[in-house]
Amino acid sequence: MPGLMESVARRLIIIIVATGTVSVIGGLVIGRYVIPDKGASPDTASVAPAPSTTPTPSPAAIAPTPTLVPKPDSAEGKPADSASTSQIPGLPTRINEFGIPIGYPRTEAGAVSACANYDAITGTLRNREPSRIRMMYDSIALPESSKRISDTIIKNDKDSAKAYGVPSIQSPDFSLIGRGIGYAVRSYNDNEANVTIWGTVAFGIYGNSDPNLAPRQGWGTDFCQIVWHEGDWKLKDAGDGPAEPDITQRAAESFKEFLLVGAGT
Repeated sequence: MPGLMESVARRLIIIIVATGTVSVIGGLVIGRYVIPDKGASPDTASVAPAPSTTPTPSPAAIAPTPTLVPKPDSAEGKPADSASTSQIPGLPTRINEFGIPIGYPRTEAGAVSACANYDAITGTLRNREPSRIRMMYDSIALPESSKRISDTIIKNDKDSAKAYGVPSIQSPDFSLIGRGIGYAVRSYNDNEANVTIWGTVAFGIYGNSDPNLAPRQGWGTDFCQIVWHEGDWKLKDAGDGPAEPDITQRAAESFKEFLLVGAGT
């Protein structure tokens, strides 16, 4: 365990303490592309969520979820389960070659932790380079989902570059930073989970005098659908949700907070 914790401490790992569910699901995705809106309030939504076969529960239908505590990691580094004395629910067991935490327990806390970390990869421009993003999704998504999701993001990024008048979003003047802040569990069972990640994204051209092109920020959600596959949570679908609520709105209070472990590098 010391080796694992040292690797975790070298970067920000999002670990979710699933002490309850929420009644409101809001809006942002870091996978959406951004188009100048000629002065309208920031709303960068462009990729509609795929239809879900699991309906979103109404506020009255959502019951509290007990705290989930995973088992300590095995010597083989396999995901832990919920029968544990560990004090960190949802803890991943290792980090893959792309710096993505993997190896989650088969619990609700593990599912939310997986969605949060899988969502975070698109909040950094370096990770959105086409060849890299394909390999990253190959490492965390189902084989039939990896190409579809990465192709969508690559196309959106090309559209963004064209709209902002830069060769690509990898241009030194282009800004894109996304950060996940909270989460809502839409549905969960031992085989599949649907989670909404709420956060903020900033985008634009540094130093541009046009307020429609200069960096701006907005709040919203990403949706994440994962399934239990070959001993870990794998991404089945992901995309943009509604571009709300702002952190100043009462609805923002309904998203659960993350427990953050370690420090970024």
